[in-house]
Amino acid sequence: MNIYILSDIHGHYDAFMRMLEQIKFTDRDFMYILGDVIDRGPDGVQLIQYIMDRSNMELFLGNHELMMLNTIEYIRQKEQGLIREDPNDERLTPYELWVHPANGGVATYKAFYKQNKKKQNSMERYLKGLRLIKRVKVGDVTYHLSHSYSLQKEFGQDFFYKGASKKQAEMIVWESLFEKNGDPEADNQPKPFAYANDTYIVGHIFTQRYNHLDENGKGKIFKSDNYRGYRIIDLDCGMALNSKSSRLGCMSLNTGEEFYVNLMQ
Repeated sequence: MNIYILSDIHGHYDAFMRMLEQIKFTDRDFMYILGDVIDRGPDGVQLIQYIMDRSNMELFLGNHELMMLNTIEYIRQKEQGLIREDPNDERLTPYELWVHPANGGVATYKAFYKQNKKKQNSMERYLKGLRLIKRVKVGDVTYHLSHSYSLQKEFGQDFFYKGASKKQAEMIVWESLFEKNGDPEADNQPKPFAYANDTYIVGHIFTQRYNHLDENGKGKIFKSDNYRGYRIIDLDCGMALNSKSSRLGCMSLNTGEEFYVNLMQ
């Protein structure tokens, strides 16, 4: 069985289909998708529906799926009269945060609420049942899979959204080693994660942000054996940017081989 992994499709269904065609993905293969299949592109709901219908694909919760869940609950409570808005509260509501231009949730929001209630409820249940973290052994390597971050305490092999506190869920999908201060290759970096010997595979921070590009200026999968004391792989090649540098990156966990699909052909 071939095991593939990718992240941050961000609503680009056609690019995802081209990737499946490129790697010759079959029912005998398996794919992990590390969150953020929605927003910024037009086809987020279509991607959720495609993935949830396939037993050989596993989606992880990303920060964009978390914003979606928070908005669904916020709107439900508001419709039930359980929320009283404070005109002096300058914080964004969950809805305002999700559809803010910085997060690009408008297309997903509109597509979700065009679905009938049965489909809405099915998608919500599916997203609430997703993992935040999974540790997977392939050959001699234990891979730690999450959208962006981890926990200081040991949790075993899996950590689900349903079992997480609000603070834990937000930390795992929003925080990143790539946004910590200090020299990432220094030996004296604090070690915030419980499993020091795992290889951490994440998305969330597109590699263009720290100028990790190929010779043509396109996003490229980042791999390091010592980034802040960890072996780490960042799969996010900038689909959220909707630019000429944007690519969907995918990796084989069996061989380490990398595959790319350009957003703009």
